[in-house]
Amino acid sequence: MLKQKSRYGMSVPLPDPLDDHKEVFRELVDLGYTDVWSSEANETDGLTPLALAAAWAPELRLGTAILPAFTRGPALLAQSAAAMACAAPNNFVLGIGTSSDVIVERWNGIPFENPYLKVRDTIRFLRKALTGEKITEEFETFNISGFRLARVPENQPPILLAALREGMLRLAGREADGAIINWLSANDVERVAGIVNNEGPNKEIVARIFVCPSDKKDLVLEGGKFAMAAYLN
Repeated sequence: MLKQKSRYGMSVPLPDPLDDHKEVFRELVDLGYTDVWSSEANETDGLTPLALAAAWAPELRLGTAILPAFTRGPALLAQSAAAMACAAPNNFVLGIGTSSDVIVERWNGIPFENPYLKVRDTIRFLRKALTGEKITEEFETFNISGFRLARVPENQPPILLAALREGMLRLAGREADGAIINWLSANDVERVAGIVNNEGPNKEIVARIFVCPSDKKDLVLEGGKFAMAAYLN
């Protein structure tokens, strides 16, 4: 059985202009939502909507689901996470993942190589960097020489890893504070949570659920097929 306390979040940004999101965030709080989670593909970056939420609705827990481990350098990723952790003390969760070759290589011109090792190394680097430790280390996928974070958050944010396959789920259990999962049925969630927690107890599981409020079944199915095809390719 899953013992994690349930929280209910919304993916942001919504279609409204960003400067209208103050009212959106306040409404989410009033409706009982506890979290907002951003992503980073070809819309907004993953942090600006959360920075606005930190100012406009500090009750909300903020998370990235996800920031690609490839598209920011390790030091910049640490700075970004630290800034959000300072803006929303004890209320920010850093979710990272491999993303995809489309986003990383085709859109950002960065080689999409050794994704498993890249996220593992990035988590290990962030664990040290977010404490203010000076880092000079050769990781398998990058080298760091003399980096120290100048603005260290009072409390280090939890780090979650996006995972679907068993190897990445196990990595999330060993190295991260939990896993972010996607494209799973409700029955699948408990099964994959078990894989994560077998590697380390009391891990957080964040599941993105797609909801299509419509009575037009064919339209919903077509939209679902399009979304899945884009994700798989």
